[in-house]
Amino acid sequence: MSDLSITSSTKWMIVAIAAVIWFSLLGYRDLMEPDEGRYAEIPREMVATGDWTTPRLNDLKYFEKPVFQYWMTAVSFSLFGESNATARLWVALISFLGALWVMFVAGRLWGEAAGFYAFLVSISGLLYVAMGHIITLDMTVSVFLGIGVGALLIAQSDRDNPTQVRNWMLLGWAALGIATLTKGLIGLVLPGAAIVLYSLWMRDWALWKHLHLGKGLLLFLLVTAPWFIAVSLANPEFPEFFFIHEHFDRYTSTVHMRDKPWWYFLAILLLGAVPWISAVTKNLFKPGFSWLPAKTAFFDPIRFLWVFAVFIFVFFSMGSSQLPAYLLPMFPALSLMIGKTLAENPRLGPEIWLMPVVGMVFLVAAWQIDLVATSALPAELLHTYRPWWLAATGLMFGGFWLVRFFGAAGPKAITTLALTALLSVQLLSWGYQTLSSSRSSRALAEQIRPYVDAGAPVYTVETYPQSLPFYLGKPVQLAIMRSELDMGIRQEPEKWIASFDAFKSRWLLDEQAIAVFDAESFSRFNFDEMPMQIIYRDPRKLAVIRR
Repeated sequence: MSDLSITSSTKWMIVAIAAVIWFSLLGYRDLMEPDEGRYAEIPREMVATGDWTTPRLNDLKYFEKPVFQYWMTAVSFSLFGESNATARLWVALISFLGALWVMFVAGRLWGEAAGFYAFLVSISGLLYVAMGHIITLDMTVSVFLGIGVGALLIAQSDRDNPTQVRNWMLLGWAALGIATLTKGLIGLVLPGAAIVLYSLWMRDWALWKHLHLGKGLLLFLLVTAPWFIAVSLANPEFPEFFFIHEHFDRYTSTVHMRDKPWWYFLAILLLGAVPWISAVTKNLFKPGFSWLPAKTAFFDPIRFLWVFAVFIFVFFSMGSSQLPAYLLPMFPALSLMIGKTLAENPRLGPEIWLMPVVGMVFLVAAWQIDLVATSALPAELLHTYRPWWLAATGLMFGGFWLVRFFGAAGPKAITTLALTALLSVQLLSWGYQTLSSSRSSRALAEQIRPYVDAGAPVYTVETYPQSLPFYLGKPVQLAIMRSELDMGIRQEPEKWIASFDAFKSRWLLDEQAIAVFDAESFSRFNFDEMPMQIIYRDPRKLAVIRR
């Protein structure tokens, strides 16, 4: 295995540069709908109401996911106030800490070079970087699954030290508890299935003796059970909805209408691995180990990581609900595998030539951006995004020539590739702010805030702009629209307006009110005898006022 040919101080300087790029302009981009608005509003309401047990979205019970990330974002709001940056702070922080954890685990198992390269791979993969700057729950669950798996790798690789095995395994069990408290039972199912499959394949029965199942499960329950019990006591409808609807129904049916073609996750894997497509495919399809179990019992971290990554891909591919971020837990495992590979042979191959290819894709995207124009995303708005694509294009070509200058081998070349990829994705993320009027409700909130502050209610009719309550600092009154809030509406129907006639009656009784509509559907409604004036319009929505 090759030695790291840069000093420790240089390595940490590169980590610091990566951190600066990672955390820069965290609040520059407005919260995009629906996910960022949803996952910022739930913790905002926790802080506002003081109820940290029952998650609420727009003042309606919302039980689709557990509570851990809501708590972390609520802490961020409590400490630093409510803003775009503080809403994203937890996701950005835990994702970068996840990359540092990958560096630690790889360094502990295979040496400093493997750890450094694993870190670089982790902070430069397209899917990981993108999801590290978007408010969803997937990054948190992925990082804590990575902590759980990494702790298991360290523990099982040193079985002759009982104390260390116990301590690392307990850390792993605690991490899996937090993963479960973030997104449900996959926090236990994914690593549990990998352990079963690995032990059957390798006939490593000693693995089970070193899992500390008794202490581990007790610790897992100590982490998870208090909230699950508390929320169930406060809301008797929670267990059936969460454990049946949000787990069994979501996986086995198309209830959420997220079924995709058979090749969908393969495309997401390859796209999400950019610029490490070649390394990912090599480690998955030609991982460099024998497919036969070892003749002598020993724990093989690479084989376990391979089983874990492949099981995640197969498990979610077989499900009826599919989203790109479902594959995110694969990437810390793949970063560990690639880090070891690069430490053994620190030379870039196809990754070099992928850089100008990606640059050409960015260039074509910049000049053909009109092709994705819609009424909700007009061409003139997309044109404002073009300079950011061109900047990313120039960066990819510049990085390509710099990597070639370094000889496409060693830490300098690999660092250049990683930082170029990271900065390119960040440029495109920052530039997405140019589309804010079509993807966020901040401008709408600023326009209607004076009326809201004066006491005017806000109705959203047959639409629910998810970031609007966050930017207003208060829930809105839903009319006709149900969608993902259906469960909460069924529990508290008095908080919902069921028909246009009922909305009309409320409107006529109000002295002053605001109503928000979907721009395309606005013309379908009959506003006879309803005094109103349009005060805001963007490509997706418009707002009217009754004075």
